Amino acid sequence: MERKEADKMTIEEARKQKGMSRREVSEWLEIPYRTLSNWETGVRSCPHYIEKLIVDKIIQGK
Repeated sequence: MERKEADKMTIEEARKQKGMSRREVSEWLEIPYRTLSNWETGVRSCPHYIEKLIVDKIIQGK
């Protein structure tokens, strides 16, 4: 995947592309499940630089 494509992805898009559940991502990256859920549903916004780091990590894989 090109870098530009990954930069435009959301955490949810990257997670779904890799076939991972919210629970798997939250446990793997040690992010509270509720925080991840709130970011994905728009209850709270994830800082852009954090979202980019998380997307990169998901795309690169475990």
